[in-house]
Amino acid sequence: MKIISVDVGWKETTKRSAVAIATPQKQINFLAHGLGDSDLINLMRARAESGSLVLLDVPIEGCGHPGKHQRPVERALQRYISLYPASMAGVRGIELKKKLLQAVPEGMRAGIVIQEIYPHAVYKFLWVAKQKGKLESVQSARWQMVLDESFTPSVSPPKYKGNITHKKCLAGMRELYNLLTEHLGLAFSPPLGFPDNSFSRCHLELLADEYDACLGAVVGLYCVSHSPYVWLAGDQSGEILLLADMWLKEHLEKGGLNMRPLW
Repeated sequence: MKIISVDVGWKETTKRSAVAIATPQKQINFLAHGLGDSDLINLMRARAESGSLVLLDVPIEGCGHPGKHQRPVERALQRYISLYPASMAGVRGIELKKKLLQAVPEGMRAGIVIQEIYPHAVYKFLWVAKQKGKLESVQSARWQMVLDESFTPSVSPPKYKGNITHKKCLAGMRELYNLLTEHLGLAFSPPLGFPDNSFSRCHLELLADEYDACLGAVVGLYCVSHSPYVWLAGDQSGEILLLADMWLKEHLEKGGLNMRPLW
């Protein structure tokens, strides 16, 4: 099975999408950034296969409302994780999903699963687990309490993009690079790019998109290995595939979300 993780540029006209393709052996064997929609369509046509799990970092369902609309999944998650209103993406996600499915033969479409993800949520969970010395338990699928009441929006990994200095951007990206390459058992071929001091801010932003695609691939890899830490959180208006332990699962359910395995 292929896991195709796409960090989606929320505007169709910008070439800010990145892709990481992984196999269940924790091998990431394709990386690319700076892609437009035509590139994504061509890539889907060339690389998707029946049974592929395609993960999109963009709201897909329930986003056709104007204004700063939040779906139930955002309202529940915002108590623990910072995130944007789904309405900022408009119908971008559902339209891209249609384009990607149309790119593959009709007989293959029913066997392809396309699911929404949120790389920041994946990173925050893994980073906190590492800080608490429980990342090994997550990796070995030992179901237990990892999080606690300290899991709030103000507690997050070092920022690696956005309105921060070049120095902070480099430091944050290097921490994420170390997590991806040293602590999660992933193999990269070709190698994952390292954030060098000489890189311009534009180059770093494109590389950060690639890192986000890799974070999406991580939750996909955990999903296909049937890790107890992978859940679809949401309702009929939209669901996000994310990592959650006993504590977070219970609190999101109390917030009104359905928590269910993808398979």
